[in-house]
Amino acid sequence: MKTTPIILSLVLLSLSCNDDNVTPSIEKESALVTRISSDGLTSLELFYDLNKRLVRINEYNKGTYNTYTFYEYSENGLKERRRYNADDNLLNYRSVFTLDNVGRVIKQENYSKPDFFVDHISTVEYEYNGSGQLTVTNSSSSILPISFREEFSYDDSGNLLTIKRILNPDDEDEYIVNQRDYSPGAQSIPDDWKLYSFVLGTSSDNSEITNMFISQFHNKSWNSSGVLISETSLETSEQEFDDEENLVHQVTTTKNILKPEITDIVHDMTYDYKKED
Repeated sequence: MKTTPIILSLVLLSLSCNDDNVTPSIEKESALVTRISSDGLTSLELFYDLNKRLVRINEYNKGTYNTYTFYEYSENGLKERRRYNADDNLLNYRSVFTLDNVGRVIKQENYSKPDFFVDHISTVEYEYNGSGQLTVTNSSSSILPISFREEFSYDDSGNLLTIKRILNPDDEDEYIVNQRDYSPGAQSIPDDWKLYSFVLGTSSDNSEITNMFISQFHNKSWNSSGVLISETSLETSEQEFDDEENLVHQVTTTKNILKPEITDIVHDMTYDYKKED
């Protein structure tokens, strides 16, 4: 095992599906991450089909098996997501996806109890730029009088820089409720990671994946009066890569900038991969 300063940078949710004119890369394919562990305890297990599409995630809470999620695909792309409780195998969340004519997700309808197939509880609509990068999501709820928009910005290399969340967009009481700033590393996310990182991005439970591809993360939140109510940062350090440049270990440190008296949260992270035969 060797150490290296190279950090993969996050391009989460920047899946490009209009690559008809792009020459396929002849570089070796990147290994797919199959397990993420924190402080020696499993956080996520990931499973793929033969086309490298993410088909299942097992989620753990401090090592205890909590939920599992299935992803289904049509011949055009992502079709449905279903999350189950691990203890009783009961369905607790379902999402159905609508695709455009090049296979990009443009709409996500979320369903919950008591009826997972009739009344959706929330909707997310996706917008992309000419490069196929996600630029805007608009979310609304059928059960709560709330809506929000997320806006994504990138650098010239396509690395994600900022996600800004705006509550009550286009209304008189519109305000920025949250902003997340990312520090890109020396490399962009590998092409063959983009599909399943986008799929994970359709769920809010993707921080374990996100943290693999950033060197630093800065998060701010405000209330409706514009008062800063939360400010934190996450930094990665002690990265170790295997001989194929796969990240196998790092330490993440979360600092509470607004309340520096709060003790830093430090996690020792390890990553396992599916290697090619």
